[in-house]
Amino acid sequence: MNISPMLSAINSGDGLKQAIGIQLLSKSSDMQAGLTGTMLQDFAQAQAKVTAASVTPHLGANLDIRV
Repeated sequence: MNISPMLSAINSGDGLKQAIGIQLLSKSSDMQAGLTGTMLQDFAQAQAKVTAASVTPHLGANLDIRV
């Protein structure tokens, strides 16, 4: 393994900026994935509550027919 290019990149600061940028991108991506999962779970719970509230137990029990 050739270490001199790595050392020169670290000493120049460009490699450090790139490494920090990659780490920030990774952290941001992880956080975004976590928040998306939470948002989808909340949405599913809200939909279940709306569906449960709109169910009418007497639907179809009586027919109103006029001739």
